[in-house]
Amino acid sequence: MTIRQLEYFLSAARTLSFTKTAQAFYISQSAITQQIKSLEEELDVKLFWRNNNQIRLTSVGELFVPEADAIVSRLKEAQEKLHAARDGMTGSLSIGYLQSVEMTQFPGSIQEFSEDYPGIQMNLHRDNAMALHDDFMDGRYDLIFSIDNEVLQYPGAGRVELEQFPFYVVVRPNHPFARRRQVSQEDLLYEKLIVHESFRSLADSPHVRVEKYLTEENMKNITKTENEVETILIMVASGLGIAVLPEFDIRTPQISLNLRYIPLDTNGYQETLSIFYKKESDNPLVPLFLERIRII
Repeated sequence: MTIRQLEYFLSAARTLSFTKTAQAFYISQSAITQQIKSLEEELDVKLFWRNNNQIRLTSVGELFVPEADAIVSRLKEAQEKLHAARDGMTGSLSIGYLQSVEMTQFPGSIQEFSEDYPGIQMNLHRDNAMALHDDFMDGRYDLIFSIDNEVLQYPGAGRVELEQFPFYVVVRPNHPFARRRQVSQEDLLYEKLIVHESFRSLADSPHVRVEKYLTEENMKNITKTENEVETILIMVASGLGIAVLPEFDIRTPQISLNLRYIPLDTNGYQETLSIFYKKESDNPLVPLFLERIRII
């Protein structure tokens, strides 16, 4: 039993004419007759009474009309869903994102994509850079918003750069740097530095390069911390040291501290937020999302 046979049956049931059904489907009347006969044989019932050039439904045929109609409708609905998924209109995307990127264009990108494609489920997971890297490699995520360029070492990984962010030195209001317009990396060599532990584990990031320079020259004054930016800011406010953070980290809205943020001269280094993806992803929504992001 095929969907085409059911469509032939429903047309014949409505018109009570094999001739009109054949004309509607642009095939011969003999082909319609043969298809209806094959359907009857498969179902082991008689659907039409035939009398010369006239046909009418049997009682069983009348019962089968709503059933056939429901089957055809359900099959067409399923086909539409499959085509929509193939064309990127339904399905799901698993996206990992870096802590603190809530204050970048990340949420706006997600919002606009969701508004354009409401049938697509967006599964979002927030984590630190190293965990995002590992989970992306393991296939947990279709895409990640991160700063870790080491991801590009993954075979088939690609990147779309989104935004660049300068670095700032975070100090208390009474610190000598608080009145400066800019601070150099050399100025920090004798400061007690609070380092973002998550970033120290990464292999390739401007933040890593800046902190690597500072830590190599200033190992005795390094204070480690947990991965949370909020913890770093609290430690600075508590007088435990100063910190170097990219701009998106100091936009954090959920904490209000009396701190000063001084631009750091990094010789051109800026932190870059990127989308990392697998070029050969079997999820058709990945290229759709990336194309939408490029338009935004």
